[in-house]
Amino acid sequence: MGNRDIISSLIWMVLGLGVCYGGWDLELGTLHDPGSGFMFFWVGIIMVGLSLSVFVQGVRTRADSPGIRAVFSGLRWPKVVYVLIALSLYAYGFNLLGFILATVLLLIFLFKAIEPQRWSIAILGAVGSSVAAYLVFQVWLGSQLPKGLLGIG
Repeated sequence: MGNRDIISSLIWMVLGLGVCYGGWDLELGTLHDPGSGFMFFWVGIIMVGLSLSVFVQGVRTRADSPGIRAVFSGLRWPKVVYVLIALSLYAYGFNLLGFILATVLLLIFLFKAIEPQRWSIAILGAVGSSVAAYLVFQVWLGSQLPKGLLGIG
């Protein structure tokens, strides 16, 4: 708690006020005949209320924050860079390789390089996750996913 909570709660409060304004601008309507901004307005009100409670709690328990260096001290920077490179390559090869193949390759890399798993778990997890995502997005939701060079997924 402390300074970080105060700053983050202020950011969320401003965001919540923006959502409220957007809802108000879209017209609220009534409880029995809600307008298009009704839900946005009330979600913004809830955001402001929750951020206000975090703000008050942060002011009450204002402890000396350890500083920004303490937040990043345990971070494994090489793995962060590897993930960013892998995601960039995934975005680049997504259309070329297709959804399923590109996603399987990305997940195998993440399973093996970032948090090392056995090959069987990495491959089964990658294939299972990719097929499940394909079924949800392509089959169930009807999204168009790239087929790629092999003509699958």
